[in-house]
Amino acid sequence: MEAGVKILVAEDEEPIRDVVCSVLKQSTDAHVDTAENGSVAYQKMQACQPDVLITDLVMPGMGGEELVQRCLELDPDLTVLVMTGNGTIDKAVSLMKEGVFDFLTKPFSLEDLQSRIDRGVQRAKSLAEVQGAREAVDTLMNALESKDRYLGGHGKRVSEMCGALTRLAGWSRHQIRIVEYAGLVHDVGKIGVPEQILNKPGPLTPEEMELVKRHPIYSREILEPVRFLEEALPLVYHHHERYDGGGYPDGIAGEDIPEGARIISVCDTYDAMRSTRSYRTSLPEHRILEIIEKERGKQLDARYVDLFLEHLDEIRPENVNQIHEESVFACV
Repeated sequence: MEAGVKILVAEDEEPIRDVVCSVLKQSTDAHVDTAENGSVAYQKMQACQPDVLITDLVMPGMGGEELVQRCLELDPDLTVLVMTGNGTIDKAVSLMKEGVFDFLTKPFSLEDLQSRIDRGVQRAKSLAEVQGAREAVDTLMNALESKDRYLGGHGKRVSEMCGALTRLAGWSRHQIRIVEYAGLVHDVGKIGVPEQILNKPGPLTPEEMELVKRHPIYSREILEPVRFLEEALPLVYHHHERYDGGGYPDGIAGEDIPEGARIISVCDTYDAMRSTRSYRTSLPEHRILEIIEKERGKQLDARYVDLFLEHLDEIRPENVNQIHEESVFACV
C-alpha cells in the first residue's frame, strides 16, 4: 500500500484491535488510527477523513451499524470492512447491499484478515483514479452545456430525481449511485451533434433528427474509457428507448430495456418539458403530467410513472435534497 492512505480501526476489544493494527503496520505504509467505540470513531472520521474504515458491529454506545451509516453519509465512497461475529453475520450481509465493501467473520485467520485488507486498500487507492475521471466528466458536461444553452443544469436535475425515485423504489445504495451517475451524463453525447442543430429555433429535418438520435451512441463512445462509469453505460445508451419498442438507438422494448434507463427516461421526460428549449418554451406542469400519464406504458414504464406521480412533491428537483436528508439512514 502506498503511503498517504489512512485507515481507521474501530474495535472495543483491545486484543483484536491490537492484532488488526499489527497486521496493518507490518504489511503497509498506511497511517493507522484506532478508536475504542463508535462515538470516538465517528469523531475521528469527521476530523481525519480516513480512506478505509475497519469496524466491529457490536460496540458499546454507538454500534458499528450506526457508525457505518453515519460515515457513509459523510463519505459515500468510503471503503468499509466490517468485522462480525456469528450473531451479526446477517446484518453484515445486509450492510454490504447498502455500501459496505466487505465483511470478516470472527474468529479470523491472519491470512484472511490480510487478504480482506489488501482488497479494501486496493479499492481505496483506485478511488483517486475515479476522482480524476469525475473531473474529466465534469469538464465534458461543462463543455456540453456551453454548447447547448438549453441544457444548463439538466443533467444534475435528472440525476437528483433519478436518485430520489430509485430510493423510493427501495434500490440498494450501489444501484442508486449508478443511476445517479447515468442521469448526470446521459446527454454527454450531444457534444458530437452540431451546435446549429442543438440550438435550432424550430422543427428539425429528418436528417437533423437522425444526427440527434446518434447522441446515445456518442455518449457510449465518450464514456467507455471511464472505468467507474462501466455499469452506467447501458443506462446512458438506452435512455431514449421506448417501452413500446419505438425508441432509439436499438428499438428494444419492455423489460429488455435496462431498468435504470427506464427510470432515467421518466425523469428526463419530466425535466425536458419543464425546461425552455430552442423550439418551445417550458410547459405548464398540469400539461406535463397529462403527457406523462398519456405515455404510461407507451414511451414510459408504467411502474415508474406511477411511483413518480405518487411522490412528485418529493421528487421535484427543488425538493429532492430534502427527501435525501430525511431518508439517508434508510438507504445508506
